[in-house]
Amino acid sequence: MKKRYVLVVVTALIMIVGYVSETRSDVASFAAVTGDYYTEKYRPQYHFSTPQGRLADPNGLIYFEGEYHLFHQKMGTWAHAVSKDMLHWEHLPIALEHDELGQALSGTSVIDWNDTTGFFDGEAGMVAIYTSTEGGESQGIAYSKDNGRTWERYEGNPVIENPGIKDFRDPKVFWHEETEKWVMAVTTDKSVTFYNSPNLIDWQYQSKFGVDEQGNEHGTHVAVWETPDLFRLPVDGNEEKQKWVLTVSVGDNHVTDGSTNQYFIGEFDGYTFTNDNRPEEVLITDFGQDFYAAQSFNELAEGDDRRIWLAWMANWRYPYQSPTYPWMGSMSIPREVTLRTVEDGSIRLFQEPIRELKDIRATEHSIDSFTLEGEQVIEDFSGVSYEFEAVIEWEEVEQFGIRLRQSAEEETVVGVDLNSETIFLDRTNAGLDWLIDRNGELFQFGKRFEADFLAEREQIKIRGLVDESSVELFIDDGEIVFTNLIYTKPTNSGIELYAEGGSVEVVSLDFFHLHSTWREAPAEGEIERIVVSEEYLNVNIGESKEIIANVKPDWLGEIEPLEWEVSEPGMVEMNKIDDKTVLITGVEPGLTNLTIRDPNGDNSKEMIIRISDGSNSAYIDGWGPSPLSGEQSGHWNIINESSVTSRLEHSYEWAKLYREELMTGDFLVSADIEWVNQGAEGFPKYGLTITDEEKTTVSAFFNKDINMLETYAEFRGEAIGWEGVRLPQDTNLQEAQALKVEKLGDTFTFYFNDKEMYERTVKMVGNISVGIISENTEADFTNYVIQSTTSEIYCLQDVIEMVKTADITPVGIKQSSLSHLENAQKHFERAQQLYDDGKTNQATMQEEKGYKSVQNFLEYIQQRIERQIAEEVKEELVRMANYIIEHKTESLNK
Repeated sequence: MKKRYVLVVVTALIMIVGYVSETRSDVASFAAVTGDYYTEKYRPQYHFSTPQGRLADPNGLIYFEGEYHLFHQKMGTWAHAVSKDMLHWEHLPIALEHDELGQALSGTSVIDWNDTTGFFDGEAGMVAIYTSTEGGESQGIAYSKDNGRTWERYEGNPVIENPGIKDFRDPKVFWHEETEKWVMAVTTDKSVTFYNSPNLIDWQYQSKFGVDEQGNEHGTHVAVWETPDLFRLPVDGNEEKQKWVLTVSVGDNHVTDGSTNQYFIGEFDGYTFTNDNRPEEVLITDFGQDFYAAQSFNELAEGDDRRIWLAWMANWRYPYQSPTYPWMGSMSIPREVTLRTVEDGSIRLFQEPIRELKDIRATEHSIDSFTLEGEQVIEDFSGVSYEFEAVIEWEEVEQFGIRLRQSAEEETVVGVDLNSETIFLDRTNAGLDWLIDRNGELFQFGKRFEADFLAEREQIKIRGLVDESSVELFIDDGEIVFTNLIYTKPTNSGIELYAEGGSVEVVSLDFFHLHSTWREAPAEGEIERIVVSEEYLNVNIGESKEIIANVKPDWLGEIEPLEWEVSEPGMVEMNKIDDKTVLITGVEPGLTNLTIRDPNGDNSKEMIIRISDGSNSAYIDGWGPSPLSGEQSGHWNIINESSVTSRLEHSYEWAKLYREELMTGDFLVSADIEWVNQGAEGFPKYGLTITDEEKTTVSAFFNKDINMLETYAEFRGEAIGWEGVRLPQDTNLQEAQALKVEKLGDTFTFYFNDKEMYERTVKMVGNISVGIISENTEADFTNYVIQSTTSEIYCLQDVIEMVKTADITPVGIKQSSLSHLENAQKHFERAQQLYDDGKTNQATMQEEKGYKSVQNFLEYIQQRIERQIAEEVKEELVRMANYIIEHKTESLNK
């Protein structure tokens, strides 16, 4: 087996891309300078992803005056990036924010070359067409006179009002030469509706596609249709024979176990789309699970007649549930789409990576033809970000394939099963097996995806794109395509071929390492960084686990052995297995850091190792899910029982971590909290949270941006609202500041550095769960303390005795107080009799009357002025009565 290995000299400029954050440029710019930009675990290296926060549908893809523009959904706004080659992207500020008409959902951008809108004084300019949300989904437009850097909303929006339906969104707009009109395709539930316009402002309804006049449903209707695209392509490259392609994404559903996508081939005359195929025929765009909302560029450079699209590499079953931070979501590689005639004479959509991808090849490794039977490890090539091409032929074999991102425990498999006549991409054993989906339910992420593939073909051409967290496959020049996310260990870099039940002829096999498109290429032989198999390792005392370290870039040759150092050597035993692997054995409980350095000391990687005593508790040092609801979210570094660090999430959603203790009655909770870092989205809020068994919640936050102590409350899950107070002007939240919340009855008092700042009244009942909370912030929580202030358990008789013995004048107040309490006592006694007689409903009503009488006593006492009842006596009676009401101490329910 002859091998050839050459270094590819990349003639295209591999440049570092300057990043301008939507609201903060300092953090990302620093990262780029230090070389840490886009190096987080699972971060794609040559696919587009947002620096932080959520990415969703691509919007408004277009080329104008030397730049490709990629807009995309980001929490109902249009984020924006530009590129010279569709691979190296520069992030720009948000293009379309929310306005008085609500969010700016998905849509299109066009170049109004002839100024049909009148926006551009006879020149050409960019127009965005998008969906707004206020008062129902409708279509609006905005325009830019400076190449998409700034935008103005059209003052007459919406240009198409909602026709009285729920789903009316995602307009795709283009200029139709034959009718000399702008055409809009917009999804309307499980259909696509077409409009046209002379000027992008005045629109006329034309037709609808989805169900024909005979009532036949075209394609799959298992869920709502979204993000349509419509374009014309020559068949087999013949410009005299052209067809129209209509594509739609299909939302989350149980039939396809998530969202999917489909396309139709037919005719379009500017008014109506006609499907060439049978209504029941479903043409799938991508057989993987992570290709959604595909959109094509409306314009390309002059002379470039390709149709190029890309898609959101995600699925609506788990759109933002993947284990990545500070970003969520990425795009597929841009692909050229074509129409070709296949063996049975039908026309199908083909997809192939854009030719520009070859410009980022760093190395080439080619293997001459050989016969494969059994397994064959690729010895001289490995990696996590690369491209490969294989041509394989067979006569007699049952199954064959390629195992990618392989380690001793994990792998992603591309295979052909000749018995079932299928080709598959299998992430069952790729790493992440299960996740919690957007519905809060357990979802099997690790599974196998298949497409039909006839054994009689006897040859297959496979082109694969492998990145840190994805695999894209293009079979036989893109006739069959798979796009799948994978979350496998960063050090899994092995490749292995296999054949079962026979042999195959590997006609050709080529691998290409790919440069990162987000950082400057390292010098030849230079170590860029170190990656490890685990960022955070839990090991029990006496238990042993391996840690593997690799150096980047993937194509580096032999290097000197890495250096390993543990900060607390007595806690673990470390044994070296080879130059890149050590075995860690737990010795003493605690927390230690492991640092791995390259031989020159220029690069290092630090990770945390926690040594536990081996218990199976869901809690680490008492921290974990709420003992009431099981709720836990976000990423936290648990240092010990009183110290925790929140990780930066870059999300509007709150991260929450709870103590395992349940509280009742009165208590106080406090912590010293120091701001460390924050993201560009949302507000930097972090603090303490308290929740009872009926989902009534009180939370207290420091907010660094506005220097406030904020409080938020919910009653039984329904928002009560925000209240707060300014912190002292000289407060420095970048230093540890003490936050304390004291619960006394229904009163919550909030303290800053032991100074009382604010008070709220919120009624909580039963058991209470207490924890910490963070939004969009990395913060250090230290000296966390939770302490009960309820010294006794009170019952009704205790209150009666105190009223009888207390110095309460005049006598009438004492008598009225006793009257309320004795009335309550009678109700509770009557309830006891009813329970004994089996009359549960009547007994419950009597109990409620009893507690109402205690409440009446409480209100009566609180209204007494100080000279009638001594303040300390009144406070104690109020405390006792509140305790009885909150804890149902007189409950007789049997």
